[in-house]
Amino acid sequence: MTFQAPDFGSQNRKVLVTPSFFPISGNFRGFEPPPSVANLFPKPMVSRSGAVNREANHSQKVGHIDWLTMRQSHLGLAKRLPLLSDGCVMVFDEHGSVEHTTLKRFEVQGSFESKCFVRCDGDTVEFTGNPARWGRMDNVFGYSFGESVQIVNQILATLDLPPFSAGECYESTNKAGEFVKVWTGATISRIDITQNYATGSPENANFFLRWLAGQKLKSKKTNFYGDHSTVDFGRGSKRSYFKVYSKGVELLKHSKSKPNVDTLEKQTRCEEIERLAVWANETGIVRAELELKSKALHDLHCYYLGELDMNVIEIEFKKHTSVFERATAEVDSLAFLDGKTLAIYRMWQAGDFVKSKFSKSALYRYRSALLPHGIDIFIPSNVVRFEPKTRVIALTAAVPPDWYSMPKVSQVRAA
Repeated sequence: MTFQAPDFGSQNRKVLVTPSFFPISGNFRGFEPPPSVANLFPKPMVSRSGAVNREANHSQKVGHIDWLTMRQSHLGLAKRLPLLSDGCVMVFDEHGSVEHTTLKRFEVQGSFESKCFVRCDGDTVEFTGNPARWGRMDNVFGYSFGESVQIVNQILATLDLPPFSAGECYESTNKAGEFVKVWTGATISRIDITQNYATGSPENANFFLRWLAGQKLKSKKTNFYGDHSTVDFGRGSKRSYFKVYSKGVELLKHSKSKPNVDTLEKQTRCEEIERLAVWANETGIVRAELELKSKALHDLHCYYLGELDMNVIEIEFKKHTSVFERATAEVDSLAFLDGKTLAIYRMWQAGDFVKSKFSKSALYRYRSALLPHGIDIFIPSNVVRFEPKTRVIALTAAVPPDWYSMPKVSQVRAA
């Protein structure tokens, strides 16, 4: 595929249009891919037993996949693949020469306002999106990694593109001269794994997230958003990003974001999302999501589809959710009072006669807020340390409600 560059005072230049993920950049003339990618790696990777070493394990026991970014080069084909993009972005230097060209991803629309992004330059195919959301009204519960790849391949098939495959394993050397394994199949530059947890009630979910906002996960920076409805660790990291949020609050935002429903499909989805939001809120559902990026996947030896081991991904997920184990400790509910009410409690605890310092309406308001914690500010404190009530929050893996149903992978609509 060629693109005519504009004239900047010199002769026009024809440039091969390549997506940014394709391992070529700059101006090229007459580039021909090798007849077979195997020519790049002449020696197959063989185990001591003499069999090709395949370590892939795509079975999943924890949670489901919430996002995938995958790509694969199909070099040496007799016929180039269909070109698929939404235009391109070209970067020129001061002399008018094209430094590099990037294909824009093509948006593929599915039913129930679902979408994903695909692009192909004739040789390399890339997919990015949420397989659990594709063709469905929601992604509260989703699919395993293996099932997710099946859904992705179904989408590619509708676009006349080949499926992602593991390929073959070959031996190569890195810059340090060390032997490494290189697979000819698909690579994964992002994978999100998620799990829903039930806290038992909306109050417990609120207490848990407020408590979590005060925790630290290794060296990652902790942030919280909104009314502590979202807590995250490692925002901006180039390796991984971990967040925990109230699923009920998030679903309510989606159900109310588009009040003008103009189709039966949109109305059906809004009603279903609202029903799920009520269930998630009443059950106190909090959701944990771990996003693993390219650098982390390389280090975990899960960058190639052919060697990805979901056990390794799940162990990494459990390392991040280990912070939840601290939530089984006692949580001081008074720590989550608003500043004014907490100040009134401290004054009362210190022995101050609060009745003489506030209006009757303010006193009744603060008393109502403190009574659920076993504190009555109308009764003078004896200045003996008061032990506030505490609650123990234990998280359990959430299970879908009886009325919730998920289509089988073969039934997921790919149009």
